[in-house]
Amino acid sequence: MLLAAPDSRAASAAAACVTASGAETYGRGEISLCPLSDGSTHVTGYIEDLLPGGGWGTPDGYCAAWYIDMGATDGTVGPMACPHFGGNQAKEVFDYVVTYPSPVTGAHLFRAGA
Repeated sequence: MLLAAPDSRAASAAAACVTASGAETYGRGEISLCPLSDGSTHVTGYIEDLLPGGGWGTPDGYCAAWYIDMGATDGTVGPMACPHFGGNQAKEVFDYVVTYPSPVTGAHLFRAGA
């Protein structure tokens, strides 16, 4: 009886979840981006703006957000907490499925706005 060796290509084709956490003076959070079999990505976690204010000017005028990396030159702004306008909360908890134009390679916390 011959036994075939496992196909290493099949093992590497199954992409793992990308996770990140961060804490800065302006915000903190955690994010998990898990590829699904249909090509979409399940996104879960939270983002919190630690310097909320009444507009772009106070106290720092920015929103806390996740930047979703998709390779060296591509990316998109992901979930954000922007309590500066319209009664948005300083902390956003998220759980949704989205299709990105490229596979996700990472995520990092950043300040968006002004």
